[in-house]
Amino acid sequence: MGLWENIMLAIAGLKANKMRSLLTMLGIIIGISSVITISTLGAIMESSVKGIFSSVGGANMVGFGIHMKEDAQRDYYLDEDFITFEMVDEVGEHFSEDIKALSLYSGSQQGTVTIRRKEYDAQVYGVNGGYMLTNSSPVVAGRNISDKDCDRGSTVCLISQGQAKKLYGSTRTAIGKSLTVLIQGRMFEFTVVGIYEYKLPAMLSSFIDLDSWNSEVYIPYTTYVRMLDASEDFYSFSVLTNEDVDADAFCREVTDYLNNSHYRDNDAIEVYYQTAQSQMDMISEILGVLSLAISVIAGISLLVGGIGVMNIMLVSVTERTREIGVRKALGAPNSAIRTQFVTESVIICLIGGTIGIVVGILMGNVAGLIIGTMAAPSIGSIFLAVGFSMAIGIFFGYYPANKAAKLDPIEALRYE
Repeated sequence: MGLWENIMLAIAGLKANKMRSLLTMLGIIIGISSVITISTLGAIMESSVKGIFSSVGGANMVGFGIHMKEDAQRDYYLDEDFITFEMVDEVGEHFSEDIKALSLYSGSQQGTVTIRRKEYDAQVYGVNGGYMLTNSSPVVAGRNISDKDCDRGSTVCLISQGQAKKLYGSTRTAIGKSLTVLIQGRMFEFTVVGIYEYKLPAMLSSFIDLDSWNSEVYIPYTTYVRMLDASEDFYSFSVLTNEDVDADAFCREVTDYLNNSHYRDNDAIEVYYQTAQSQMDMISEILGVLSLAISVIAGISLLVGGIGVMNIMLVSVTERTREIGVRKALGAPNSAIRTQFVTESVIICLIGGTIGIVVGILMGNVAGLIIGTMAAPSIGSIFLAVGFSMAIGIFFGYYPANKAAKLDPIEALRYE
């Protein structure tokens, strides 16, 4: 009997027992679809992470902060340990040719805005103009917070497009208007000088209420410090370098500069750096570990499915004992019997694997639609799924097939 005849015989057997065949394939379908879905979700998450980092400068976005040295003799921070405004300004002047924007953030406070007897939540942030350039919040009307605003501690602010429409009717009429915010029981008045557009990455926009993010109000960091008696020192600051700058080389130069000047005599604190690329690599690594862990769980499902295939093939051998006896009595060699049942096992797994691939792709697309970012499963994962299906069919089908091949034809013909 040729291979094609074995295939047709296997398909005829599946048609004769449709429900049993479907239940046998179920474990394979679940396992394969899980692998494909995980592969698609991994591609979606990776694409989304790249989109997030690209929106805030990508590889040109770097951050600097302070931490304890490994051999530090203390585990607490002193006032002289923190990064100051003067240090950041010094970095900006010393490396001005490499820097596109410096981002400073002095803190935030929850507040309340009252307009026409209606109260609206507002989160007030103390920042500089560079913060807006590095945080996917382009100013679309009016102007940004300027260096002069920060030097003078001006009472100006930036609000979102959503706030402008809700509070003043439109972005155009909001410019120049007064905004009164209640913070910690005290009233502060600001002049709206600019409107920003907050752009959430597609992956986050499906899970975050944009209205809550539209409530952010930005004021000069010096104004924030003065009004709220906040700390004038920083744990960290961010830099957006020019596109032609090597981010790693730039970071090493800045950290060496600060450590050899301001922290040279500090025996406990040093400046460190982190690039956006290193953060993205770390997140990708975490996603990879999670995908691997879930894939192992899917592999267990495939193993269970394979055991189900073996079980049903043993049942099939028992049911077709007389058929096997007739074939052997007519001269069929053991290899022909073995090939027949291995082929049937492989066909079951291939059909289950094909259905699993289709289901996995559909589930991945549904997840992509929910998250807002589409991606396709890797070709490698599809080939792996198909190859794994065939391997399961051969591995778990061989024992029943070998058992069938070793049946004594006389005993098989007597079987009822």
